[in-house]
Amino acid sequence: MKEQDLNVFRQLLKCDDVMIVVHRNPDGDALGSAFALLHLLKQRGKRAWVVSHDRIDRNLRFLAEGEEELLSSSLPGTIVSVDVATRELFGSSLSYYADFVDYNIDHHYTNPEYAKYNIVYPDYSSTGEVLFGLIDGCGIALDRYLAEHLYGAISFDTGCFRYSNTTAQTHRVAARLLECGINASEINRKLFDIVSLTQLKMENEALHAVKQYHNGHITLLAISQQMLRDCGATEEDVAGMVSMIRRIEGTIVGATLKEMPDGNVRVSLRACDDLFDVSAVAAIFGGGGHVKAAGCLMKCSLKDAEKNLLSAIEAQWRETYAPDHVFE
Repeated sequence: MKEQDLNVFRQLLKCDDVMIVVHRNPDGDALGSAFALLHLLKQRGKRAWVVSHDRIDRNLRFLAEGEEELLSSSLPGTIVSVDVATRELFGSSLSYYADFVDYNIDHHYTNPEYAKYNIVYPDYSSTGEVLFGLIDGCGIALDRYLAEHLYGAISFDTGCFRYSNTTAQTHRVAARLLECGINASEINRKLFDIVSLTQLKMENEALHAVKQYHNGHITLLAISQQMLRDCGATEEDVAGMVSMIRRIEGTIVGATLKEMPDGNVRVSLRACDDLFDVSAVAAIFGGGGHVKAAGCLMKCSLKDAEKNLLSAIEAQWRETYAPDHVFE
């Protein structure tokens, strides 16, 4: 950790009336990191709270103190964004604050460093790992709450330490957190293993809607509101389906398109190859993320979104691979 970033973090922990903003559709990294920071501030007697444009998925609420919604009517004295790659990811209900961010803590390489103070480490696996580095670098003692939330953040963004963003440093950090006596197996069970019967029914329905292109290397799944109604499912019941389709043999690029109640389409993109940059595809539609994991919101019909997304993926495919490219 750079000493200047440690000094900035020490400065942040002295602030009061702190609003911590996470990105739209917050994931485990965003929530684990945000609530770890919230805990640090409250330990110091500061008034602080976490806000999100979207509701919290059921399987992630244990990282958000059981809360389903993170709202606030208070005016902040300090604004901190956690795991928010771009201003657009604040969401419409929080967009006003996007131009007034004081501190930006993140790990996305697409982050343009939009705040007054920016602590961005693209080589780190997760924002949870960045926050651990700040805590450790400042000599702050870890407690069980911090360890559980940071471990959850890191485990989520590394796919339980299976993704290529997992480094030797990531494992060393995880070991330090395990030494705090946390129940890692239970955290991982909550993150990755627990599903409702409705989710399983929805997965079965979704498998019939999977489409593949380019000799099975591009796999798309479009989920309509009608499909949700037919299964008695909600948006929460389709969370994580992009991970399901990337498991299909031959898939290099996988994407799920979820039609929202307002007619817009939320897209999640994953790559199984180091060469293909899904964040470049997401950026075309105002989104962002990592080389191998990204997302965006498309303001069009599900049919048009599927057509436009496939076109963008194919264009990126042509830029990335030679016609005779052979995958291992």
